[in-house]
Amino acid sequence: MSSQDTRQGEPPVRTNWFAVLVVVLASVTAAFQIGKAPVALPVMQADLGLTLEEGVWIISIFNLLGVAFGMFAGALGDRLGHRKLLLSGFVAMALASFLGANADGFAMLLASRVLEGFGFVVVVAVAPALFLQFAEPRHHRLIFGFYGGYWPAGVAVMILVTPIILESAGWRGLWNVNGVLAIMVMLLVAYATRHRPAFQMRSTPPPFGQALRTFTQAGPLVLALTFAAYSSIHVTVVALLPTFYVEAESLGLGRVAPLTAFVTAVNVVGNIIGGIAIHRGVARWKLVIMTFVLLGGSALLMYDDGLTFGVRLSAAIFLSFIAGIIPACLFATAAVVAPTAALVGATTGLMMQGSQLGQLVGPVAMAKVVTVTGNWDSAPVTLVVAAVAGSILMLLLRRIEARHTSVSG
Repeated sequence: MSSQDTRQGEPPVRTNWFAVLVVVLASVTAAFQIGKAPVALPVMQADLGLTLEEGVWIISIFNLLGVAFGMFAGALGDRLGHRKLLLSGFVAMALASFLGANADGFAMLLASRVLEGFGFVVVVAVAPALFLQFAEPRHHRLIFGFYGGYWPAGVAVMILVTPIILESAGWRGLWNVNGVLAIMVMLLVAYATRHRPAFQMRSTPPPFGQALRTFTQAGPLVLALTFAAYSSIHVTVVALLPTFYVEAESLGLGRVAPLTAFVTAVNVVGNIIGGIAIHRGVARWKLVIMTFVLLGGSALLMYDDGLTFGVRLSAAIFLSFIAGIIPACLFATAAVVAPTAALVGATTGLMMQGSQLGQLVGPVAMAKVVTVTGNWDSAPVTLVVAAVAGSILMLLLRRIEARHTSVSG
């Protein structure tokens, strides 16, 4: 063993930017598995004879797995090794894609999506802990800003390319393409992270013990709920945007798809700006609360039928863009409120559970409000409530973080 390997607890001398960027790419590729299903669903239904209810399960199973397994995936990475588990997640996604491509009915397709969802949750839960091993502390906040955009980047790319692949290769070809991509990215990750950094996580208790300890701490819990408030706003807007534009604006699907992809993609820019801002020392809690306030205001404009389409579209674009600041701040907060440095993976995993919870509850709540009232004017009610809740949670998180920092100091 080299002397470098024996220096436990020291940060790496230099940030390995190649490894960091490859891990970000890995998370974007994992998000492809979410983005490929909604656009392909009508074709899959026609081919396999799926009901609408079965089709919804094909999409929503990812959210259920995230809610149930996110924290334990992070804790498992803390125990078994984040690199090893991330690579295993890509093996699962590749196998699942090839299995799904050969599905002959709902049961086989759903089973493949469960395995695919497991791989996705594992990758996005353990990736943040890998950054701590390959980057200097002074770069952590900037990196988390880039990382926070993995979901909108992956989903937006799939929304754009899925129609093209469907036309040339069908939905089974789309699944096979994703399987090949998963293998290629897995090999790239294995190569980029082959050299172990100087910083190593200390030994930890069993996975369940880690997860349980994280789940009982106020900091990680409030952090997860704050992320849930964010995701319930952004994902709800993106998920229901096609329906809103078709019903309220009478747009054709040909225009809706690129508009939705663009609205989704601008969130990545917000993530980067958020990362740069906190890297330069702007208080995270101020950025988050300011963003929640702007999200509530943007939502009111976006669904106001007294405004022109251009203004409402601009409000949707701005909402998605400014929302990106929040995940950048919250991912950076995870390393601060984690019970110990060795439990960062479990803490980010719990954050992912909060994210998936928001993605489950948000669209359902808005759809219920629109259905009951019979119009989209009342749609922003759920978004404003989530923005207010997120602001209150962030103030609470600030107090917890200050107490945690003083105790650590």
